[in-house]
Amino acid sequence: MTFPHYIQKAVDLGLLEASGDKITGCKKEEVETIMGMARIIEKIQPTTTAKEDDTTDQEAIVLCRVLSSPSGLARELWADLRIAFGIGHGQNIPETMWSTNVFKAIGREIDLTFTGERDGSLISREVLIRKYAELNEGSRIVGTLEFNQTISELSDTKTMAAYGDANSEWNVALDLLRQARVRAVYEETQHAATQAERTKGKLEKQIEFQQQRLMECLGMLHGSIGNQGNAVDAVEDLFADDNASILNRIINARGQQEPVSTGIMAMDIDMEGGVRRPGQDAGGRLFTLAARTGIGKTQLAVHAFVRLACQGLIVGFVSAELDKDAIYARIWASATSAANDNTDWVSVGAIESPGSTRERDAMCITQAAAKIQEKGGKMLVETPWGADVDAVINSLRSMKAKNPEMRAAFIDHFHCLGRHKGAPTSDASMMEERAYKLMTCAKELQIDLIVLAQMNRVGMDALSSKQAPGLDQIRGTDALSHVSHAVWIVRREPQRDEEEEGRAFDKDRPLEFWHSKTRGRQAYWSDGMKGVRGYIECSKLTMAHSYSSVKTDDTKNQPGIR
Repeated sequence: MTFPHYIQKAVDLGLLEASGDKITGCKKEEVETIMGMARIIEKIQPTTTAKEDDTTDQEAIVLCRVLSSPSGLARELWADLRIAFGIGHGQNIPETMWSTNVFKAIGREIDLTFTGERDGSLISREVLIRKYAELNEGSRIVGTLEFNQTISELSDTKTMAAYGDANSEWNVALDLLRQARVRAVYEETQHAATQAERTKGKLEKQIEFQQQRLMECLGMLHGSIGNQGNAVDAVEDLFADDNASILNRIINARGQQEPVSTGIMAMDIDMEGGVRRPGQDAGGRLFTLAARTGIGKTQLAVHAFVRLACQGLIVGFVSAELDKDAIYARIWASATSAANDNTDWVSVGAIESPGSTRERDAMCITQAAAKIQEKGGKMLVETPWGADVDAVINSLRSMKAKNPEMRAAFIDHFHCLGRHKGAPTSDASMMEERAYKLMTCAKELQIDLIVLAQMNRVGMDALSSKQAPGLDQIRGTDALSHVSHAVWIVRREPQRDEEEEGRAFDKDRPLEFWHSKTRGRQAYWSDGMKGVRGYIECSKLTMAHSYSSVKTDDTKNQPGIR
């Protein structure tokens, strides 16, 4: 009779004695010697493996759903995956999310493509295979043949069909993958700790390893993976063989590029030229634009929002005051004045109350939209009426997660946000907390965040209109101006004499744009970045209110501009 494989081997080696179909004895001394050697080897080099939960099906469904979708949808799905695990915009998906090397390789390539670290933004089978083949052999996790075969199989719609309905399986797979990977990583960590204890290795290293892995587990469960326990030694990080290291970034840095103008030079000079393009180190700044109701602060914000998008930037706008129709009317009126000839402009009123020229107006708006799209710009708009600061920040996080190259966002406005959960009972303390939350959000997302705010009564009376405005005129708290990189206070130019003061209210009167604070230098771009001589204290703007646009800006004529 032939025994099971390993028992037969023991019989063949003479360690076990057999008679017919029974084991009748063993060589006790030899077996004890072998067992003793096994115990020594286990202590020197642990060989037992941890029992792992199998998550390969969930991982395959996730990758298959992404790879079998058109590129645009694939990006949205990948953004959903990153959001579900709480992966920040500046972070890559950790390898612990994948249980096999080939899945790690595919997941890494998709993620690097999504975040813009691979040339080209298409998430597709062909692009991923081509980019993987271009890598140095040492940078590949698995061989190109295995990578190509697996990604081809996952890209096949028949593979997705074998797992079930693509739409219904997606959310289930995400949830199961998160729970299963947390358990798997936890069990791997527990096993590694047991094995490390046997080897009597350095205790400090063991604790650090366990802490890192357990923090990853908590991050996955809480949707904040990678946001804790990331301290590194700056010297080691400096010399790390990593494309993201500071030395490599300095050596490979591109020449200084012109910032993207907001279309309002009065804003640009306090932003050191404007908003930086993707790939440049910038962002993380909070700006405050304050004015009383009816002055036109929303129109100023819309003008800057549209002009940035017209130059190819991805920009966000969160309006907690106006509904979608109202903010869209202003955005598209401004867009026609920015992108089209002046014969093809459409006013806010014509969009809000379409008349006899509705067909012509629709064509003009479509024309402007096509030009923005052609430039690569995106205008991301959300109108969560009455939202609190936490809801607004979550909206911005979602925008950034789905559009990693988003560079700036506008919030309209600070004082109409609702009371957030756990806010102090004092209104002043609540708004102070709100200001710090927004500053933290700008830094976290590395975007320039322009926040609109209201003036208090002191900033509205007749006496104050004849004096330079102060930061204390922003309603409710001085924290907002304290955390802002720059503060702009906008008001109408005061009447110059009694005759003017007796006239009817004139909404077309020029605006005073006061540079009430700037933390950095005032600078502008003209064949390279240039600083402003002295300090420009106040600019003067005129508005085209019907088109939510700035008509004239005298900043370029100020003495400090060379």
